[in-house]
Amino acid sequence: MTPGILYRDGLAILKGDASKHPAPAWLVHDPRTGWFVAPGHRFPELRAWAEDAGVPELSAGPDTLDGPLSDPRTPRPYQMEAVERWQATGGRGSVVLPTGAGKTLVALLAVERTGAGACVIAPTRALLGQWFGQLADAFGSERVGAFYGDEKEVRPLTVTTYHSAFRLLEREGHRFDLLVLDEVHHLADAAAGGDRLWHDALRVAPAARRLGLTATYPDGADASLLELVGPVVYRRRIGEMTDRELAAFVTQRRFVSLTPEEEVRYRSCEALYRGFRDARHYEERTAESDEQWKLFMAETRRSPEARRAFRAFREMERIVALSSEKLRRAAQILRMHPAEQALIFCASREAAQRVSRHFAIPIIEAGTPASVRREILGDMAEGRVRAVASVRVLDEGWDVPGVKLGIILGDSTRGGRRQHLQRLGRLLRRQGDHVATLHEVVVADTFEFLSSQKRRGGLSTVREPQLGLGF
Repeated sequence: MTPGILYRDGLAILKGDASKHPAPAWLVHDPRTGWFVAPGHRFPELRAWAEDAGVPELSAGPDTLDGPLSDPRTPRPYQMEAVERWQATGGRGSVVLPTGAGKTLVALLAVERTGAGACVIAPTRALLGQWFGQLADAFGSERVGAFYGDEKEVRPLTVTTYHSAFRLLEREGHRFDLLVLDEVHHLADAAAGGDRLWHDALRVAPAARRLGLTATYPDGADASLLELVGPVVYRRRIGEMTDRELAAFVTQRRFVSLTPEEEVRYRSCEALYRGFRDARHYEERTAESDEQWKLFMAETRRSPEARRAFRAFREMERIVALSSEKLRRAAQILRMHPAEQALIFCASREAAQRVSRHFAIPIIEAGTPASVRREILGDMAEGRVRAVASVRVLDEGWDVPGVKLGIILGDSTRGGRRQHLQRLGRLLRRQGDHVATLHEVVVADTFEFLSSQKRRGGLSTVREPQLGLGF
């Protein structure tokens, strides 16, 4: 049989008699079919070998993108530079830009320059919807399809989620020469969990070109990204872009205290939690706080005492998240900025609901339907809504360019820098000379102070004015 190569069901395949041209060593012989196979992501290498060996390709190539980019925006110099750097590395790698710096336009430019089928993968359906609209506006809706849930329409430009990407790329991966991986930090290395499963989608995909986009690249946890996407090819930080490409900003931390009743409840829970930790000597076993937490959580799976200590800690979190003084200080901040619309970031759904009721403002949470989210954000854009309470939904991917005031009443990551930078990024899309202001309301003399210190580390290179009034 005359040899030939093809992509099928997530595999790069060399079939037929290749004795005249020894197969690459990384191919594995399948005795059931007599073919040589490898994971789909090695298909570009197999194609290069086949061209040199004069072996034909038997499967159809990528779709052709037969329409130009139609976008009224003029790319900024750094966006053009990002695309050119990506192209110079063979169309593989990640671009790291702050939220609000226009990563989407970088992707659209990359799609245009590739000129072939592209698959955009996003972490949530809400972001998938945004990408669908952007691609339809830029290249025409007739060229854009969506693959998720019950929607299974594949076109030259197709949007999907990380949850659905494996099924799409295993079946139709040959149609795409470019993968755009939105919020690529979700693919950071991990010992187990969904993100490792998401890596499988990249392993079966034959796309030669891959573009990762993020504002918070997982440095030090990117071995899989380096293999499956490529290195960071372009990076700009918030501090480098403030006043030029992004809005100028100030941050202000404001401390409040627990009420006497809250204080009694908090200290009681703290004594139980600290007492258990001290008895287990976690700090003597490892100096890393993250490792101490892992040891503690491991014990909760087998120890009733550890579970009681964990419940005490969760009650501490609840007391801090629902602190009465936080609401009072948030009201004061809103009065300080009477003309500004605000995003109020909360630590939990319960806290967000309390804020929503107290200020009579809408809430956006994980269970809020996408249509309702769009309606609320549309009302903000039109000035009909003064503020919105949120837990995590608005941390990532949503554009609310008119909002320049943020109030953090708690985080959901116990001091995660990535979440803090993403929240700040919601405010940084430039609009004239407006200054963005981010207020952190922190309960003093509680665990939240240390969490605040941790999450602010990501802004250590940015000079902070003394006054947080937005002037």
